[in-house]
Amino acid sequence: MIFESKRLIARRFGPRDVEPFVAMRADPEVARYQSWETFTLDDGRAFIAALANANPGEPGWYQIALEDKASGQFAGDCGLKIMEHDQRLAQIGYTIMRRLWNRGYATEAIAALADYAFGTLNIHRITASVDPRNVSSCRALEKAGFQREALFRQSEWFKGSWADDAVYARLRNPV
Repeated sequence: MIFESKRLIARRFGPRDVEPFVAMRADPEVARYQSWETFTLDDGRAFIAALANANPGEPGWYQIALEDKASGQFAGDCGLKIMEHDQRLAQIGYTIMRRLWNRGYATEAIAALADYAFGTLNIHRITASVDPRNVSSCRALEKAGFQREALFRQSEWFKGSWADDAVYARLRNPV
């Protein structure tokens, strides 16, 4: 286990996660505001295999599997990117299974990941980049203590058209 929250266990990905992970990422509604278009079983296997030698807190992205404590089922994933140039800075990402949407799981995962990063990894600042049309994701970040710092208009070429990018951040010790 890497960390836990009231309803979630955050742990390393394992072979048992391949099928539910692929099912989540292949869901068009889940992928709507994400960087991928499609996600296959081979993609999932390769993704999980690439994590085998990685560890949280190392520079670059590290993805963490989220498990629902009550059911023991895969609930989603969250990621933490430690910046190469300054390892006190990080970015987060998160994806929750659609069956768990609108139940506070994203907020819970974001808050627990931030607490882990600030407490265990000694991170100073965490950012998140989100499409502002994804209102639920923006709301989850705000509920987890993140503040919107910027809106970059039509700054991303995303799935065939220009999209805005909202940047949220949270500090370990807010001023």
